Amino acid sequence: MPADMGTDSKPNPYVLGFSIGVGLALAILISFLWFPWVGDEKYKQLRDFLFFSVALFIVLIRRYGRRCWVPRFWPALAIFAIAHSVGYWLFIARVGGLSPIQFILIGAIETFPAVFFINWFARVSGQGGD
Repeated sequence: MPADMGTDSKPNPYVLGFSIGVGLALAILISFLWFPWVGDEKYKQLRDFLFFSVALFIVLIRRYGRRCWVPRFWPALAIFAIAHSVGYWLFIARVGGLSPIQFILIGAIETFPAVFFINWFARVSGQGGD
């Protein structure tokens, strides 16, 4: 038997994606069963913010793919997440609600400085094994 058989430690991307999907589905189901008021119109901005923020961070994590092992990547992403959350909260509290298209546009525009900041703070090189 060759020495490299059975030593592949890479996670299967299909199993990982399926696991994330099942986890999210369970989280949504549990939140609507245990906290039915989450579906009220009063919390629409919060639901939109969470949905579009999760989508933005999935895009950022996907952008860095195999470079997530850089030690300062996760603190950089956490700092950006805090700035992102505070910025949206202040805008919604001071100016008013956002429509889904505005969330998408702000997220798309916000991605450019996010990538620059993460690259600078974590010193992640653009070259990689992707």
